[in-house]
Amino acid sequence: MAFVVLRPMDKTKIIISEGVRPLWQTMTASVFYTLAIILLAMFFFGYEIVPLNGKDNSWNFGVFYIATACVAQGIIFSNIKSIFFDLENQKYKEEYRVGPIGLGRWKTLPKIEYVSVFRQLKQNKSYTYEVNLWVKGNRSFTIYEGLDLGATFAMGKTTAKTLNVDLLDATVPNNFKWVNR
Repeated sequence: MAFVVLRPMDKTKIIISEGVRPLWQTMTASVFYTLAIILLAMFFFGYEIVPLNGKDNSWNFGVFYIATACVAQGIIFSNIKSIFFDLENQKYKEEYRVGPIGLGRWKTLPKIEYVSVFRQLKQNKSYTYEVNLWVKGNRSFTIYEGLDLGATFAMGKTTAKTLNVDLLDATVPNNFKWVNR
């Protein structure tokens, strides 16, 4: 996640959201969506990118395939992930939103044992930092990932305080520390 806002609505509702995409990503998404609309119009009205030497191919599926790929790229550059917590009803929801359309469903929130912040090695030998919620049975799910340790740690600390659980600092391998709330 690139940019996250933690907004406690009240003591029982929390929203963790990527916020707004950077301008360059929004512009890139709009280019892909525009190309998709043009290509879909070409597909449905029988226009061709490359004439097929007199062959009648009014349903050129190559154009449709490229339009579908453009829509997929537009979604990649414009989706926003949010996580909603309803502590009063013990529910949470991961939602992916593109414009006014959002997908996600409410799930039962398991008992959160603690929140951890740790350093994650990526395939290209770089590091990111993650905030995880740990539940019984040594299972976890990631609620935030970032490159900046300070911002990630602040997210973990605020989340732990809001959920009223402990915070584990696991940013240094084999040197885990519990952080006081």
